[in-house]
Amino acid sequence: MSCEECHDLKTHRFRSGTDLVNAIRLAAEEVDRGVLSPITTRDRSISEQETIGSALRSGALPDAVLYLFKCTVCGDAFALTGDTDQGNGEWIRNDERNPL
Repeated sequence: MSCEECHDLKTHRFRSGTDLVNAIRLAAEEVDRGVLSPITTRDRSISEQETIGSALRSGALPDAVLYLFKCTVCGDAFALTGDTDQGNGEWIRNDERNPL
């Protein structure tokens, strides 16, 4: 169940590369605010963490992205996936799938 802090972060698909970049920036802002916490599947080195942070700030992105987060208040899980070359992807809340 979503909380007041993350209730607006709903499952949706991106319609363009701009939508994808905006979603990545919004996720970074929510991490900075302390609402979302990144989930790592393995320990990242300091240089990897700095590279990811730099990419988010500058808009320079890899060909594909997969970022996992959890809400620090209610614990809901989120995944941000995308193909930056094609400009598509989606924001998924708690393993929900958005219908076409």
